[in-house]
Amino acid sequence: MLQFTYKLKLTERVKAKCSRHPRYNPVKDGRAGIRGGCSTCFSLYDLHQARIALDAAQREFVRRAGPWARQREPRKRKAADATEEPPLHP
Repeated sequence: MLQFTYKLKLTERVKAKCSRHPRYNPVKDGRAGIRGGCSTCFSLYDLHQARIALDAAQREFVRRAGPWARQREPRKRKAADATEEPPLHP
């Protein structure tokens, strides 16, 4: 039986533009919008594709693991009741 804890939190922001083609947008233009074989534009496109692949892999993992995932019970906290008095020290 395979058992492991999975927690993923990604907070990455990439703001990048090609200096030669500042209007290139990999989301809208895709691979066909790359002009002149620009390596920076190809890198932007590859970065966009990697992000799409990572999101798809995470959704697929959650979909497949969902039926077997169990919710953890909350930790039991030590509750000090108001009716209890602390012990007196002589």
